[in-house]
Amino acid sequence: MSTTASRATSAEGQVASGARNPVLEVKNLKTQFFTRSGIVFAVDDVSFEVAEGETLGIVGESGCGKSVTSLSIMRLVPNPPGKVVGGQINLTVDGKTRDITKVSDSEMRGVRGNDIAMIFQDPMTSLNPVYTIGDQICEPLMLHMGLNRTEAEKRAIDLLKRVGIPGAEERFGAYPHQFSGGMRQRVMIAIALACNPKVLLADEPTTALDVTIQAQILDLMVGLNRDFGTAIILITHDLGVVAEVCQRVIVMYAGKIVEQGKAIDLFGNPQHPYTMGLLKSIPRLGHDVKERLAPIGGLPPDLLSPPKGCRFAPRCPRRQAKCDTPPPLIETRPGQMAACWFPGELAEDTVTATYIIGQG
Repeated sequence: MSTTASRATSAEGQVASGARNPVLEVKNLKTQFFTRSGIVFAVDDVSFEVAEGETLGIVGESGCGKSVTSLSIMRLVPNPPGKVVGGQINLTVDGKTRDITKVSDSEMRGVRGNDIAMIFQDPMTSLNPVYTIGDQICEPLMLHMGLNRTEAEKRAIDLLKRVGIPGAEERFGAYPHQFSGGMRQRVMIAIALACNPKVLLADEPTTALDVTIQAQILDLMVGLNRDFGTAIILITHDLGVVAEVCQRVIVMYAGKIVEQGKAIDLFGNPQHPYTMGLLKSIPRLGHDVKERLAPIGGLPPDLLSPPKGCRFAPRCPRRQAKCDTPPPLIETRPGQMAACWFPGELAEDTVTATYIIGQG
């Protein structure tokens, strides 16, 4: 069986066998930035859940709110100027559920890195350049798991081996600048996995990596999902990666969810014009070389003063008068939801979607 096929089989198996009780449930999350120019509505009434052993993809253009959503879950939004102003983030660990927006800062430090971990977008700026790799992996082990230095070092070396760092014993004492980009990303994954978290947030984990290293990182994440039941939220621009490893997908635009559903359904029959626009902007092999990409016209809205109706309306080719009223996020097909008054109008063009699924 090919690597791609095995990933897909693993993903479907997790959906079939995994419990639907969510380990993380986000309800009506609102995060705003209070600037001199006004209030930026970065995340506006976002709700979703992820179950144990599931991989959820969040996609969208830069500035749509993907990363701020993950930082809100980790309670790492810089304050000031940012603040989570509404909603709930319910985390279930060992059968106990609590809203982590309401826990104290000291309690959150016990949750962060222990129950929820995050792989940040840029490993070079996320790793401390004056501490060795080993010290940075040992720190959460000693803090959260109560290991002594010897025990922490042993586990840290095992983690480095697990993520594929060659010569782990020797590289344990190296500094971040002595690692390549792909190796630094593996170290970030090792730190994130140190305490066996229930939820792993991966913010663009394959950005700026060559395709070979990218494939290895994806295989590693799928293995964690399969072997340890880790719930993964994958934030990325790469729709091919999402099609390959994610069971469900959320599409965000201008701080809101505009579509969500199973990956195979969303790519095969997109319901929102924005989703279709993302799919049509992907290069396709096997087509006329003179065929141009179909970019989405216009620019994302200014979140200081977003449109009153549908936020995608100013760029939408199907805009009508009704679009001046905000559309609700409702079920448009079984298991598939879209915030659009005219869902599925563009879904007849599924050439790009079929290509992406085939590549994934």
